[in-house]
Amino acid sequence: MTTLARPTGHDPRSRLRDTLVSRVDIARKVAAVTSLDRKALDAWAAAALAATVEHACRNSPFYAGLVPAEAARAVAQGRPHAFEAIPFTTREHLSAAYPLGMLAVPRREVIRFDESSGTGNGRPIAAFFTMADWLENNLTVAGLLAAVLDQRDVAAIAVPYELAGVGQDLDRAIEILGCTIVPLGAASPSCTPDRMVDALLRSGATTLVCSGTRALFLGEIARRRGIDPRRDLAVTKILMAGEGASAAKKRRLADQWDAVAYSMFGMTETNTLAMFCRRRELHLVETRTFFEVVDPGSGERLPDGSVGELAVTTLASRAMPLLRYRTGDVCRIEAAPCGCGSPLRRLQHRGRIGDRIPVGDRWTSQLEIEDIVLGAMTAGPYYFAFGIDGDVLEIALPPSGADDATRASIAAGVRDRLGASARFRRLDTQRFETALRTSAKPTMRNFSAYGGGGAAGEG
Repeated sequence: MTTLARPTGHDPRSRLRDTLVSRVDIARKVAAVTSLDRKALDAWAAAALAATVEHACRNSPFYAGLVPAEAARAVAQGRPHAFEAIPFTTREHLSAAYPLGMLAVPRREVIRFDESSGTGNGRPIAAFFTMADWLENNLTVAGLLAAVLDQRDVAAIAVPYELAGVGQDLDRAIEILGCTIVPLGAASPSCTPDRMVDALLRSGATTLVCSGTRALFLGEIARRRGIDPRRDLAVTKILMAGEGASAAKKRRLADQWDAVAYSMFGMTETNTLAMFCRRRELHLVETRTFFEVVDPGSGERLPDGSVGELAVTTLASRAMPLLRYRTGDVCRIEAAPCGCGSPLRRLQHRGRIGDRIPVGDRWTSQLEIEDIVLGAMTAGPYYFAFGIDGDVLEIALPPSGADDATRASIAAGVRDRLGASARFRRLDTQRFETALRTSAKPTMRNFSAYGGGGAAGEG
């Protein structure tokens, strides 16, 4: 297999000096782009989009074969709607190109090689970054995180550090702000959930970075050990990465931790795509990415305010440019100004297309089910699992959530919001928690198979 190689034979002191000078130049570039107003940002993005298409078609063998030459020329010439003639890129394309087929720079320029989790066929996808790609993203994310973090914060990061770049990306961005980092990682034998709670207590962590599901689980672990997250831990901010979160989950986190929950959105192959502001709105990182919402069936581009599938085009990725990459996320883009003053448009994340669930004669999402169930539960642990039986939504609940009042409230929500009936059963809590302890990326989506014992009633 072809491997990535670094150049040798250059004077180390000159190489170090050149690296430091280039980092200063990159920082100045990021500062200039992130300070643009909306009109200037649109003009910059149009030029960056044309440059990205030209770079991809010239230097990526994949895009040279995918994009018709006439379509590339039309984009370069700025013809109206020319970009919409560019074919979509899919995850299947990236999987088929693994490991090095999407590379668009000489291998010596690559400083990071990341991989995502495997797809349905068991093949992962790779992601590459030059030093400029990586540092520009770190600095951009740091600037956005500065809305709520500063040098007084101690950030405990409980997301994967291995292969997938999310842990390294957030670690370095938060470090740039002068915060103290507690690198917990995810599902490591050397840092179990109990040790994570110990680290939160000993370090005085003010910020927990992880999925919302993991945060709920760590809060439950602390409670069982006699540690009250609200009283005994210093966490006041939870930065959620790795899964979407319903409004009900955010309320449960606030209740459990006495903390504010903020959402982030990104993926291994693109780095960060959207980041929160101080008003807890999710803003698109339009200084690095061009965003479209398209009809999931026809691929037609939809106007702002429409709900559809998010497609992204990188504007600042030399190593691995992506053109019209269909993310599989159901989203809505809001162009109205935010009260925080940012010129960046806002994103509403509605779940994954692959997570759409047929209930009776309509489709719903896991996030909507989560909102109904967690919104009705009044005591932890805040776990549940679900399955579909025709027009009946079967929900498995832990003993603490199986009282008559909770079941009645959930059944009413399922009936009123989904037009379906609910049936309940006991959750196999032990199997569920074992999965939580060993999963590198725990989300409610992982656990639909953990409904345990017999039925507990129907509503």
